Amino acid sequence: MALYTENAQPEGESSSSALLEIIYGYKRTQALFVAAKLGIADILSNGSQTADELAKATNVNSRSLYHLMRLLVSMGIFSAEKNDEFKLNSMGKYLLTGTSDSLRGTILGNGDEGYQAWGNLLYGVKTGESSFDKTFKMSAYSYFKQNSESAVNFNEWMKETTREWILPLFEAYDFSEVITIVDVGGNIGTLTAFILNKNPKMQAILFDQEGVVVGANQFLEVAGVKDRCQIVGGNFFDSVPGGGDLYLLSRVLLNWDDSDAIKILKNCHQAMTDQDTLMVVDFMFPPGEISPLIGVNSLNLLAMCGTIMRTEDEFYNLLSSSGFKVTNKIETKGPISGIEAKRA
Repeated sequence: MALYTENAQPEGESSSSALLEIIYGYKRTQALFVAAKLGIADILSNGSQTADELAKATNVNSRSLYHLMRLLVSMGIFSAEKNDEFKLNSMGKYLLTGTSDSLRGTILGNGDEGYQAWGNLLYGVKTGESSFDKTFKMSAYSYFKQNSESAVNFNEWMKETTREWILPLFEAYDFSEVITIVDVGGNIGTLTAFILNKNPKMQAILFDQEGVVVGANQFLEVAGVKDRCQIVGGNFFDSVPGGGDLYLLSRVLLNWDDSDAIKILKNCHQAMTDQDTLMVVDFMFPPGEISPLIGVNSLNLLAMCGTIMRTEDEFYNLLSSSGFKVTNKIETKGPISGIEAKRA
């Protein structure tokens, strides 16, 4: 639904309404962020409420909240009843906490620090450096170490996008010859747990920074796979654990420049044998026309990390420079692809 419906023009006569949608887009996403931050959906999951009741439950100004809710209703996020009560609908359910299809972590991760970093996107485009570093005077990784709530939101964001973008790649993947996977930079183990549940005889090693994998025990326990997963804390710039026959780098290399990416790949190379397989799962910047999702994600790398999305050829060059030869590429209908490689 257009923010400025009074400016709507018949299709083909004017693009002003479409442009206004883009201009004011950040205001709508911030309204969505506020609703997620206040936990409005969780409150409405117990039944319809007025703005006064919601304001009391969230300790905010009732009049302001009423106008926020009216905007969100116009966006289709919540629904309104005749007696000025607001209720949860199918769209609003994605704002619920802890559900299997929740996007609350994605909203919070993008609407807080991500939003502020994008406010300095001009700096990133001018310099090719991280807008996040400019905004917060430190890297995103350092910031999340110091801000536990933000780290939780970031981990939820990664878990939700893993579910949406990466798991489909592994739905039909043949793991029949794999005994042990090593998930390098695997965060709290979302991908690891999915693969282990699909392959009940498989073992796994989950490897990431000590401060990250500390949250993996509970997640893997709930997922029912903790007994088949060894959790290892460390730094992939120093070394990578051995003992696997399939090494996964899922959305890891995209965060680092070429020199750092090669360090990670060479440490994987050193940990592997000639029979083992490396799989790089990542965004790949395509030639020609791109989708807005690809464009946004590439610039988000610039804003958050000071990198941009690599092309397929650039990934091949990284792998070749690190002692690998590409053996297969796995395409998906989504924005993520997989590259399989062996030691050259």
